[in-house]
Amino acid sequence: MQVIKTPQKSSLFKQILAGQLILALASPSAGFVYAAGPAPSSVTGDVSVQGESAALQNLGRAVQSPDARSSNLPPRNTPQTQGAFVLPDMGDPGGDSLSRMDEKKYGEMIMRQIRPDADYSNDLPIYDFLNQMERRLLQAAKRLQLGGANEQGSGAYNFEVFAVKDSSINAFALPGGFIGFHTGLLVSAETDSEVASVMGHETGHVLQRHLARQMDKQTTNMMIALAGMVLGALAASRNPGAASGLMQGGQALAVNNQLSYSRDAEREADRIGFQILAASGYDVNGAPGFFQRLQKATGIMDSGVPSYVRTHPLTTDRIADMQDRARNIANRNVPTAVEFYFIKARARMEQSGSSSQMYDLKNTFDGLSKQSAPGKQMEGFYGLALVAQKQGKFDQASGYLQQARNLANSASAPGSPIQRQSLSLDITASELALAKGKGDEALQIAQATLKAYPQSYAAGAAMMNAYLKLGRTNDAITWLKARTRLQPNEVVWWAMLSNAYDQAKNVPMRHYALGEKYALEGAWPSAIEQLKIARSSGGADFYQASSIDARLREMQKQYREELKEQGKNMPS
Repeated sequence: MQVIKTPQKSSLFKQILAGQLILALASPSAGFVYAAGPAPSSVTGDVSVQGESAALQNLGRAVQSPDARSSNLPPRNTPQTQGAFVLPDMGDPGGDSLSRMDEKKYGEMIMRQIRPDADYSNDLPIYDFLNQMERRLLQAAKRLQLGGANEQGSGAYNFEVFAVKDSSINAFALPGGFIGFHTGLLVSAETDSEVASVMGHETGHVLQRHLARQMDKQTTNMMIALAGMVLGALAASRNPGAASGLMQGGQALAVNNQLSYSRDAEREADRIGFQILAASGYDVNGAPGFFQRLQKATGIMDSGVPSYVRTHPLTTDRIADMQDRARNIANRNVPTAVEFYFIKARARMEQSGSSSQMYDLKNTFDGLSKQSAPGKQMEGFYGLALVAQKQGKFDQASGYLQQARNLANSASAPGSPIQRQSLSLDITASELALAKGKGDEALQIAQATLKAYPQSYAAGAAMMNAYLKLGRTNDAITWLKARTRLQPNEVVWWAMLSNAYDQAKNVPMRHYALGEKYALEGAWPSAIEQLKIARSSGGADFYQASSIDARLREMQKQYREELKEQGKNMPS
């Protein structure tokens, strides 16, 4: 299923939330809205959600309705304790809930809609930062033997964390271990422990299978069939009236029934997330500190409430629970990694949008560079380097970059001549060297960075860019072929491999790699067409031609299966 593009920029989170609504609407007995929950019963009336569609405003009203509660749950005034909440065996798919295999399958289907979206962030240092953090959290979860963390084989989740270019403060989990972070959350956080606390919470939702336990096969099939229509309508018109009929009558009741599960799910995710956070060495005060600041800054129930609070109902009791858990952990000094401040600067750049906003952004970074806190200064000088780089002022960018590096060295190793390496600083240094025609220097920096961060996508991409600029096409192709075998589901490697084959004048393999890229983006007709071109263009050896034929048949089969899920037939 392809994302419908429009001249106007649509919010990716709104589309995802619409998809969650579709799941809830599809069946009164199962839903996907794991992240929304009823407000305290004392609160009634409408939620003022500025700029949202009527469908989402109706969801806000449903959330606050006294009827937004399952009859199977105890009364609101019944004290709830954590020990009374019983979870099913995590190794068991849980009756009619979605199996792990199907959960991963549908998660990938959703991601194929998200990846080509204009709001999906392709900033690789941010991607590296988020996924390195997730790997650290998962290692802690495995040591704790938390349910699902040590799953092997086809049942194991392949966690992937990605960023969304949106200034709102939000994060969300999707089926199969995909977690999205809005850039606004990265910008608003004061420490990497605060980011980790949110990521731990979302990881808790995934490990406890809060999504899968609310979904069944029939619901999921209906979601796939309806998603394109509803998402297209929301993206195409941005007209509140276009979706106003979605929440009528029994459909609104279905949503109300699903929202009742959210509070217990949120508490459980809090508990799991805290355990992971503590075991991974981050500051356990990250969660209460972050949410307290949100609460003080906006007020939980005012019209300016952050998106994260709207989709993850935050109560005073939950904040108190987080504080109680933190008090039971011995105090420890957990310094914030210098890389976090550079990622904040990159997140500001990502959500800035057009080049016309560069003036305001430059003023923001200039102001940060003059503050007394070293972290603010680092973010400011690095941000100034990024702005200058984007404006083509490469020498000026190098000067700002060196100031950021000097601050980082001072902050991370006071009194020591040893310079601490930073992925973001090194990637920018490599990019600037390449832009100034210093290809060998750019390659040397990229290779050293990849050696220091072997799992880094940004370092690998920087090395490939240097190879191609230097005309070392065969080196690039060799590395990218190995990487696509190791990570076949990564769009970035297939896109770069297609460029490398193009530079090598290898027509069939260029189209083959481009087809793989389109397939990962859910553009099945384009992917199939590229492989047909690859097959008919000539020039491929026997092995390559056989691989292209086999992959073409596989793509056609997968496309048919996905259309069948949507109740459609294969185009002739």
